Amino acid sequence: MGLQISKALPLANMAMFCGFAASLGLVWLWLRISQFNKCYAPGPPSWPIIGNLLHFPSMHPWLGLTEWKKTYGDVVYLHGLGNSIVVLNDLKAVNELLDRKGAIYSHRPLLAVIGELVGLNQSTPLLPCDDVWKLHRKLARTALNPDAIKKYHVVQEDIAALLNKSLCDDPNDFRESFRLSAGRIILSVAYGIHAESYDDDYISMAEEAMEFITKSMVPGAHLADAFPILKPLHSWFFAKQVQHGIDMVQHLLSKPLQHVKTQMALGIAPPSLTHHLLASFGDDDEFQSRDEYEETIRWMAGSLFGAGAETTYSVTLTAVVAMVMHPNAQARAQSEIDTVIGTHRLPSMEDKGSLPYVEAFIKETMRWSPALPLSIARRTAQDDNYKGYHIPKGTTVLPNVWAISNDCDLKYPPRDFIPERFLDPNPAIDPATYTFGFGRRICPGRYLAENSVFIIISTLLAAFNLSPELDTQGVPRLLQPRFVSGLVSSPESFKCTILPRSEERRRQVLDRAKAVTL
Repeated sequence: MGLQISKALPLANMAMFCGFAASLGLVWLWLRISQFNKCYAPGPPSWPIIGNLLHFPSMHPWLGLTEWKKTYGDVVYLHGLGNSIVVLNDLKAVNELLDRKGAIYSHRPLLAVIGELVGLNQSTPLLPCDDVWKLHRKLARTALNPDAIKKYHVVQEDIAALLNKSLCDDPNDFRESFRLSAGRIILSVAYGIHAESYDDDYISMAEEAMEFITKSMVPGAHLADAFPILKPLHSWFFAKQVQHGIDMVQHLLSKPLQHVKTQMALGIAPPSLTHHLLASFGDDDEFQSRDEYEETIRWMAGSLFGAGAETTYSVTLTAVVAMVMHPNAQARAQSEIDTVIGTHRLPSMEDKGSLPYVEAFIKETMRWSPALPLSIARRTAQDDNYKGYHIPKGTTVLPNVWAISNDCDLKYPPRDFIPERFLDPNPAIDPATYTFGFGRRICPGRYLAENSVFIIISTLLAAFNLSPELDTQGVPRLLQPRFVSGLVSSPESFKCTILPRSEERRRQVLDRAKAVTL
């Protein structure tokens, strides 16, 4: 009996294997027939069934995809096992599809793990372009339009002042100081909460959650994203990881919201986006209930809290790298501040618009190393055609922001840090047109982010000299920055020297910090 079973098992396994192979063959044949006579954009060499998806670069993919532009052009197509990816390496292509065909290209990819299992598909950035998303967008525009955010200018100035004081007190700990400042601004604006230190529960909570989220949103992070049929297996094999993700996200959303509601009930809630929106219930008849209204605020404010801090941190820390590596650009920006504003005070939000070189420096920072080098992917709602190329329904579309940012006038080499490119009579394209997203999905917090970046970088330039770290012989070490490979790309750990430009500037930093009212 045992001998018969042992002989039968290989036959059964062989039958299963043959059946599986036959099924794959039929799928491949069906895909070939369905694609017959359709022209697709060029891409790397492909194989039957698996296509060419395995060519997708695993680390810093924007670099490899930009290299592909030389071979395959502005539109690159990858496919395999029923999945399609289109990479857009040109701003014209991005605008023609994501802007002008927003009804087709405004959805997000269906992410089985971070979206469906963890529940982040209810967040503002990952919602499909539907009626619920429109309500999110409406609230965000109400709370974050250029006029509405003026009330936060003092908060942003105060937090920049605290950052500068921390750089005076402990310049070696500058990374944590910049991360704390980025988190403080978003936390204060979104919820009216002031974080006392880098170890504050709200700051550490957001950092841990965003690390998990950004890793999970990178294309190819989870097999179940490409093959949703594997979602049950993922939830079983990685049950603890999934539950931890759910707990982090819900904690990030609920704890600060409850804090605001408690303070409002006591009559002591400071101004904030969430306070304003909660107090405005009834002004909009599009919400059917108070619960629906609060749930929308919970997700919208939480999305701003998580994503806003991470991108602000990336841009400002990249600016530090640029200052250290390009002392001439730093010196010219400082000279402009001293000339336009004077040496008797630090810049304020009122100075925005009067410092063209400083703002060119900020634009060049955003262009030189974009915080979101592949933006956030889109998904096509139906079949489409572009330049004669067929783009199937359900295709993941990647706007290659890195390639766009490096598509520069030959007068100014793309990998050189040259703020003057934005002051030329024929200036480079403003990176704000491609670093904050496109079309209907453009970042609603764009104006708030621009203000935060301006006040942090301008006061940093006014108050400090930044230079390379010195070795034991007092010789400057060459800084060769490395950047994180992820949805948000920021500089990896590095060292530099940060010193007040003068005793007078140091005194201004300390005096301004004493005036903080948070």
